[in-house]
Amino acid sequence: MASAGTLASAWRSFVALGMGNYGAMAIGLAVNVLLARRLGTEHYGRLAFMLTASQLLLLLAVNWTHAGFVRFGSQEFASSASIGRTLWTRLGLLAPAVVIAALTVVLGRRPLADYLDIPEIGVWLMLVHFVAASGLSIVGAVLQAAGQMTRYGVCLLFDKAIVLLCLVALPAAWISGPVSALVCYAASSLVVVIWGLSVVGIGAVRFAFPPRSAYRDLAYFSAPLLISGWAGLFGANWFDLVILKWYVPMGGIGVYSLTTQLAGAAQQVTIVFSTLLLPRLSVMVAERRDADIKLFVERMLPYWLLGTSVLFSVVVLAARIGVPLVFGEAFGGVAPVLALLMVAAGTMALFNACAPVIVAYGSTWTLTGICFTGSLANVLFDLILIPRFGVMGSALATVLAYGTSASLVLIFVQRSVGGRVLRLGWLGAPVVVTCACFLLVDSAWMYPVAVTAVSLTVLALIGTFRLFRNEDAVFLKGLQLMPRFGLGPAAPAGRSA
Repeated sequence: MASAGTLASAWRSFVALGMGNYGAMAIGLAVNVLLARRLGTEHYGRLAFMLTASQLLLLLAVNWTHAGFVRFGSQEFASSASIGRTLWTRLGLLAPAVVIAALTVVLGRRPLADYLDIPEIGVWLMLVHFVAASGLSIVGAVLQAAGQMTRYGVCLLFDKAIVLLCLVALPAAWISGPVSALVCYAASSLVVVIWGLSVVGIGAVRFAFPPRSAYRDLAYFSAPLLISGWAGLFGANWFDLVILKWYVPMGGIGVYSLTTQLAGAAQQVTIVFSTLLLPRLSVMVAERRDADIKLFVERMLPYWLLGTSVLFSVVVLAARIGVPLVFGEAFGGVAPVLALLMVAAGTMALFNACAPVIVAYGSTWTLTGICFTGSLANVLFDLILIPRFGVMGSALATVLAYGTSASLVLIFVQRSVGGRVLRLGWLGAPVVVTCACFLLVDSAWMYPVAVTAVSLTVLALIGTFRLFRNEDAVFLKGLQLMPRFGLGPAAPAGRSA
């Protein structure tokens, strides 16, 4: 049994990470409010494209080795108080991909600038932001592998806080376009990278010549993540923006980009839950407690899924008045798109709640195949719906693609643990009902109609799933979901919008 001091340290690390994550989300929301009001829909859309381009390079060139680095780096740190060998192994694997990505941007800077309708210096700044974001990702992984989750949480917080400081402290005339706004993002990441390297210390990351086996192990472990990352390229909002660019003016893209930011913030709660589940489920699988896993899926997940559906319903109800009030009337078109994306968030809650079961059973290739299928569905639905319905078509395509992935995950889990897992999909009904009321009732009657309909739906689901029984409370009390932050390798992050 862990000592009281060790558990207290783990709890402090967990709280610090949570505060860093949600604090960064809150500050990021404030940043989006300022930028939306200062830039307007068209310039906000261009900034979103520029940030998307650098993040896309980060996904393809860097992120695929993150989980493997944390896994092997934490093992090295536990044995030698150093992460040097694993770090230089990762850098060796990343170097060719980063160089190719940078050369692609440099050689294609003119057509890229024309495509985004920005000056050529904006493309150079995208490259700077990519380098800074890559450094931040690597430093964050070093902190995770070293068990310094408190400082990792501070990294997340600082990266957003410095951007907000730039927007507040600098004259508005200096940050009136997407290029100058991107400078703030790049500068923030560079500052946090320097700070992170200073707190890690040179000793922990000193050069060590990696053996060939180290490259082999890291590459083999990361290969499925590389494949699923490429699949995610077509299943995420990056691909949506490319298709939207053909059919929607830049102002509409700005509206859609802000909508995906807000939806992504709401979806974070499902990702955190997924991260909490994985360590405990992995232990249950190792101990061959299949009956407990089945009981957890059938009796505990309904509470979570019903709660998230109600939460997303509240977001939908608040959107019609709240979005124009906070971001300005120019972004009034965000509300109906956000209503659809909250339905997508409900399906994402299903996916993120059940995917840890697949990972815990070691079926990572199955999960990769599901991601591929969902990505192909997103491409197909985008091509069909966006030309006819614009941003609403893109949001509906996201709902259908996420629903495809969630359905496949439910099918796999039902076959793995047995029981009636597929019926969990009904727990997303409240947000679907709310969205329908939002889109069909334009007047103020929407609120009483939606509240009544959702209340009746929730009561029906409580009765159908026989929730709030005493035996469920006993099982939940005995189920420990606290992850061992600071005591071992960090769990991989879940999927996001």
